[in-house]
Amino acid sequence: MLGLNAELSIDQHIALTGGKVSLNTSLDFTRQLNTSGNEFMSVPVGITLSQPIFGVNDQKWKRRIEPVCYQEAKASYIESVEDVTLYTISYFFSLLQATENLAIAKQNLENANTLYDIAIAKCGIGYISESELMQLHLSALQAKGKLTEAESELNSAMFQLRSFLGLSEHNQIEPLMPGSVPAVYMDYQQVLQKALENNSFARSILRKQLEADYEVAIAKGNRRSINLFASLGYTGHGYRLEEAYSPLKDNQVVQVGVTLPLLDWGKRKGKVKVAESNRELILSQTKQEQLNFNQHIFLLVEKFNNQAAQLKIAEEADEIALKRYYTAIETFKIGKIDILDLNDAQQSKDQAKQKHMEELYLFWNYYYNIRSLALFDFINNRTLDADFERLVRK
Repeated sequence: MLGLNAELSIDQHIALTGGKVSLNTSLDFTRQLNTSGNEFMSVPVGITLSQPIFGVNDQKWKRRIEPVCYQEAKASYIESVEDVTLYTISYFFSLLQATENLAIAKQNLENANTLYDIAIAKCGIGYISESELMQLHLSALQAKGKLTEAESELNSAMFQLRSFLGLSEHNQIEPLMPGSVPAVYMDYQQVLQKALENNSFARSILRKQLEADYEVAIAKGNRRSINLFASLGYTGHGYRLEEAYSPLKDNQVVQVGVTLPLLDWGKRKGKVKVAESNRELILSQTKQEQLNFNQHIFLLVEKFNNQAAQLKIAEEADEIALKRYYTAIETFKIGKIDILDLNDAQQSKDQAKQKHMEELYLFWNYYYNIRSLALFDFINNRTLDADFERLVRK
């Protein structure tokens, strides 16, 4: 015997009770292989109701879990945008640092050549020794080598930023030194509150807890898994396809029944224990994750609030070291200090400039790290959710 079956069903879940209503149609075809006759049986339209009596209401739980999943996904998207911002800041300050280093190297080479020319004249009249002259010549050569190294570092930093921004090699980027930083003071409780309201981490914890509760509810519902079902429909039968649909025999398909488990030898009870144990484990893990999250925010806030003072100190040290260096050059020209003091002033000047750049980078890095966790712009006092909503509408 040869048999074929085709069926189409449209299901509608009942959110209030957790049941399901199905509108279906089907067609069966059979042929006896030792005969040439065909037989068709159709159910043009049928309605089936399936209702769990003690089971879990899946629709009720999904209506609780799915909005949390959506909020988590939305927050994750905004966080990924903020990650791009953090990468951009890193590449920008690398280019800015390379640009400053190149300017320092050029200035140092120019000063070294000038001082070497002056030293040649002084050596000719016996004012300085041959050893000091060679030391200045060596300093000029070292400055020339550092200039070549600074140019290479600039090209590398320029390439990285252009590549990250998707720009061609013909685009030249001239980074500008940021001006005064905004006077922003972070309050730990406020930052933590914003993070718990907006960050995907908080949504993730809530989702995990809801999913664990859902698994426990499923396991408990399956212990008394009793389902009520009822079907009502029309049927048709014939030896040709058109005969299977006309005439119809109404109400010929009527089914009412109940399915329930008899014996499972404690299997369902064991599943409840496993689900409850998993829920306790998840609650313990999420509690520890929450503590780590809070600690991370606390440390970032403390570092950011301290960074403003560190940046101010670095700015003042940069200015003083630069003035000292130019004073040392003029003093060396008149023979009041030796080459060692001059080299020390130059190294202090270069180190102070680099320290200033590092502290400036740390200030913005801490700020945007906190912003990416709280998903809140503390400078403009607005959430970062507005940009996402505009993107969704597009």
